[in-house]
Amino acid sequence: MRDKLIALLKQLSQQHPINDINAEMLAQSAQVSVEVVQKTLGSAQNYPALLAYESPNITRERILAAAMSVFSQKGWQKTSLDEVAAAAGMTKGAIYWHFRNKNDLFFALLDARLQRDTSPVADEIQSAISQAQNHEPMQVMAQLCGEAWARSACDHQWIRLYLEVMSQAQEPEIAQRLEGLYQHIWQLSEQFVTAMQAGGLTRQDIVAQDLAMLWCVIFDGITAACIAHPQLDIKTLAQKFIPILWQGIAPQASQG
Repeated sequence: MRDKLIALLKQLSQQHPINDINAEMLAQSAQVSVEVVQKTLGSAQNYPALLAYESPNITRERILAAAMSVFSQKGWQKTSLDEVAAAAGMTKGAIYWHFRNKNDLFFALLDARLQRDTSPVADEIQSAISQAQNHEPMQVMAQLCGEAWARSACDHQWIRLYLEVMSQAQEPEIAQRLEGLYQHIWQLSEQFVTAMQAGGLTRQDIVAQDLAMLWCVIFDGITAACIAHPQLDIKTLAQKFIPILWQGIAPQASQG
């Protein structure tokens, strides 16, 4: 009976705000008594938690997919949560059980994107360290960076969305979230740099935090350039840039 009632609760939540659903509605849908509903699921105040517990990942992923679709079509600023809810086939109330507001929804998308793009990097670094034992380290680094940059910068719709939200950094909540995001990215990049230093892929006499910030700044510039130049070949760019970084920009010593 519990599974049946929760299934009906999910159906009703697609048609009504969760706070409007009560035991009487569930009892009528299930053709059982109100007492049975209350005994099985408890108070109606439990319904939001029951929905979130029973299918948090499915619901959350559905909302995120809908948000990305609508944000891409209309832009972040012009999109309302009502439109996201409609695209997800849910009520706005269902959105609010997972996300506080539109800002929260965007940064959840950003977190998911960051995890997707960075999760392979640790293994790629270890693979590059192994390859560098038998190949030119500079070429190995160019390949490593090219793969990572291309993976993150290939979705131009996402970059436009990201830059749109960045442009609203005068809003205190967004500014705070962006600051926290960059602190996290720099810390994550510092871990990657430390691994590369330990594996002999880059200089060990540079502070890992400084080098990590340099890589992040370069990446931000590359992603922005992809908007102005959609046909930009990121991997070719890496083949050009890494030798410059590798050798440095100091002028060559004068020949005697």
